[in-house]
Amino acid sequence: MAAAAPSPASSFAVRGSNGLWVCSLPDGARHGGISDDSRDCKSMTYSHDGSRFAWVNATSVQVARTSDGHVLQSYPFPRTCSLRFSPKGSFLAAWEPYAVRKGQSPGEPNLHVWNVSTGDCVTSYVQKKSEGWHPMWSADEELCARVVTGEVHFFNGGVPDGAPVQKLRLENIKHCAISPSTVPYYIASYQPGSKGGPAFIRLYRYPGFENVLASRSIFKCDNVKISWNVQGTAFLGVTSVEVDSSGASYYGEQGLQYLDTTGAGTMVTLSKKGPIYSSDWHPNGREFCVVYGFMPAKATLFNQKCEPVFDFGTGPRNAVNYNSHGTVMCLSGFGNLPGHLEFWSREKLQLVSKCQASDTTSFQWCPDGEHFLTATTAPRLRQDNGYRIWHYSGRDVGRWSVPGAKDELWQVCCQPVPYGTFRAKAVIGVQASITQESKSKPAAYRPPGARGTTSSLKLHENERPQVVGAAAAMKAEEPAKPLSKSAQKNKKRRGGKKEDASDTSTAPGSAVTQAQRDAVAMATCLVAPAPAASAAAVSTTPVENEKKIRALRKKLQQIEKLKAQQAEGKTLEGNQLEKLKGEDELLRQIKELSVGS
Repeated sequence: MAAAAPSPASSFAVRGSNGLWVCSLPDGARHGGISDDSRDCKSMTYSHDGSRFAWVNATSVQVARTSDGHVLQSYPFPRTCSLRFSPKGSFLAAWEPYAVRKGQSPGEPNLHVWNVSTGDCVTSYVQKKSEGWHPMWSADEELCARVVTGEVHFFNGGVPDGAPVQKLRLENIKHCAISPSTVPYYIASYQPGSKGGPAFIRLYRYPGFENVLASRSIFKCDNVKISWNVQGTAFLGVTSVEVDSSGASYYGEQGLQYLDTTGAGTMVTLSKKGPIYSSDWHPNGREFCVVYGFMPAKATLFNQKCEPVFDFGTGPRNAVNYNSHGTVMCLSGFGNLPGHLEFWSREKLQLVSKCQASDTTSFQWCPDGEHFLTATTAPRLRQDNGYRIWHYSGRDVGRWSVPGAKDELWQVCCQPVPYGTFRAKAVIGVQASITQESKSKPAAYRPPGARGTTSSLKLHENERPQVVGAAAAMKAEEPAKPLSKSAQKNKKRRGGKKEDASDTSTAPGSAVTQAQRDAVAMATCLVAPAPAASAAAVSTTPVENEKKIRALRKKLQQIEKLKAQQAEGKTLEGNQLEKLKGEDELLRQIKELSVGS
């Protein structure tokens, strides 16, 4: 029998005060090839297919081949602090902070683009702002664009140099993103509002800029973060305003907009108020997950129609990440949260495992879709710097810590691999359990008078995961499966036994006689204003409440759409304005029904 072919391997790069080196996955063993002993490595990055690797040391920008570590090019620009490859790795863009130094004239270029194969600098220009500094390329590198004052310039051949072949003119345009696809190309743009007017998110098809495919106008918007799906057919725009006019949040106010290449554009309705922490597209591009709301945050899965499909409940989380195959999704909480991670099977929508990685500042899925990297890096945290390799089941595969007390870890970066390198594997079902850190957690302080007692006070009441939206309605309407003949016989037999056991009116030594039960029933009828409900009627009360809650939520969704139309400047009719006034009453009714159910 022939021996099985070895599984494909991947690597990750480590950058810190001790230099730069590369380790293999998933064992974390350091191997030869790319390495640099310089204690001043400012930046590093992989090309999109992982075939090339670039970094900056104290003397130059280096570009190497990842297969054998051979240095392909070296550029004498040690002040570079940001690097970016074009999608196919043909070009490398490098940016250094803009400054006018002694002996140099103002306007000295600080952004350079090189042809990696030839080593030639194809263009250089001034780019003062670090936000959106790099040129934008299409997936085939045939189209390149960059934003200038009030315009977006487009170039053919992947080189942003010379006279542009096309221009998109928008007043005060701030942000632009090319779809990650080949012909036809789509352009998403963000135009801030001016003189009290709304901001605009628009979608164009290149080069027909005279026609807008989709558009959204937003009044409360200072900035937009655009996120395309992999196929380049739709994108999410997370809008944000620095000041929340209601005063409910210190971090401002956020909203979520959806636009696609069919011309559809809508606001994604979120069921809990509060900030939007994270959103991520499924690799198939047909669904996305959002983490939002005041803590404990909510996580919801949406389909292409922006309808909720599944509610993951609430918890201490602020990020969501799909693995490369879309089979497992991770809900995590880092920063000022304790570092809990939940791993869910996308196919079954079931919790697979839980673990905890405290003090994590960086999370990345490995290309195999089974392992992931967490790291504690400086300058965010300067204590206990290091990284850990995990399996999504919660198993710790390996870890590394900086050797000295004054040493620091700055960055950990997984090497990308071409699509199809790793095959998707079946998700391993593991009993959900918390893998805690080895540190002992001190008990909460309780005053002397309360010691030895149990407190019923809860700071937060977490919501449980549930199927929502159209999927829940379909599940509720599913007809019951017919029982087989043997199952029907067993059901009748069990039913007969229960009736015999429950009928104690004639049993000798019975504690409660039939006459006593009749007396109690008569007394109940005299006292109660209405007949007592049967057990079957009582059991259906939560179901009735749930139906009422769904109807009320539909009315709330209608109110949200009316609000969006009002924000866009549309004049509402009298009955529509009356609907807006009834929002508080609807929320009150939903709260009462939720308590009653």
